[in-house]
Amino acid sequence: MDQRLSMVMVGAKDVAALRTFYEQGLGWVSWGPASGQSVMYKLGATVLVFLDARYLAAESGLPVSAQPKSLWAIFMNSKAEVDAAFARAVGAGGTVTSPVRDRHLGIYSGYFMDPEGNGWEIAWSPTMPLDAGGELASGR
Repeated sequence: MDQRLSMVMVGAKDVAALRTFYEQGLGWVSWGPASGQSVMYKLGATVLVFLDARYLAAESGLPVSAQPKSLWAIFMNSKAEVDAAFARAVGAGGTVTSPVRDRHLGIYSGYFMDPEGNGWEIAWSPTMPLDAGGELASGR
């Protein structure tokens, strides 16, 4: 898979407390739509996403008790690349937890679990374009 951008997504029980720590405690500025269910921070080519644990379980198709050890996302340049990368991952032994489909916020993605128990999202979004250097563009 072409890992142009990695996104670290962590299931959290209290997103509001995380926002207080990162925004007020560390002075980070959120990037992207923030809500009671999620908050995003961009650091170079990496985006940190904190998701409400129940929301993460619902999106991935897994119960909270079976959440992956970690959850990562790889952003591709097109829907076709998402489809191809997802198919390769499943062909290499990944277990589908949510098939590739259009989701809210303009994100087209699919989830799978790798053989070591890590969760992955292969994604494309017109609202999160990559710049010439392979990083997320600063504008939305």
